Amino acid sequence: MSLGFPPPFGGSQRLPRHVGRKRGLEIILTGDPIPAARAAELGLVNTVVPADELLDAARDLAARIIRHAPTAVAACLRAVTRGINLPIDEGLAVEATNFAATVPTDGVRTGLQRFLDRTPVSD
Repeated sequence: MSLGFPPPFGGSQRLPRHVGRKRGLEIILTGDPIPAARAAELGLVNTVVPADELLDAARDLAARIIRHAPTAVAACLRAVTRGINLPIDEGLAVEATNFAATVPTDGVRTGLQRFLDRTPVSD
């Protein structure tokens, strides 16, 4: 709005769906900047870190993701990206298709092996 036009690219639809109608309207209609802490509180960002820790935080996130099988990561990305705006039953079908496309993979075998190798719980 502060640029003289309404939010493009679905902003007027996505933001209220994410943060709620009243909050979305406030953000859209005022055009006020959103402080980082408020953006995190609203779920617009996952986390807030000091600027000097940003690269380390990004590397940590990347390391936590890449420890998983690449095919599984890719399948998750496809399922969420393609299914997020669909009705739940269609989203579940997208998920099932992506799951089926990854089985069997080294990642599934590795995860299954870890499960089978775990130490039994004592009585």
